[in-house]
Amino acid sequence: MSWTFITAIAVNIVGIVVALYFLITDSIRYSSSSNGMLGLVTLLFCGWVGVSYYLYHHGQPTLASIMAWIPAVPLLLYGLFVLMFIILKPDMK
Repeated sequence: MSWTFITAIAVNIVGIVVALYFLITDSIRYSSSSNGMLGLVTLLFCGWVGVSYYLYHHGQPTLASIMAWIPAVPLLLYGLFVLMFIILKPDMK
C-alpha cells in the first residue's frame, strides 16, 4: 500500500469516528433532533471510503487514491484550522 492512500484513508476514518462520536453523544443526551442529516452523511461517507478501499485492492490504485483524497483534503484543512485555534488561543473580544 502506498503511504498517500493510507494517509487519506486514516484521515477519512478519523472523520467518521468524530461524526459517530457526535451521533452517539447526541443520542445519549436525547438531543438527536439537532443532527439533521449527519447520520445519513456518515453512512454515505463510510460507503465512499469502502468503495475507495475496494478499488485500491482490485487494480485501480490511482483512482482509489484520488477518491480517498477528495474528502481528506477538507478534513485536513479543518483539522489544521482547529489546531491553530488551540495552539494560538486568539483573543476574540
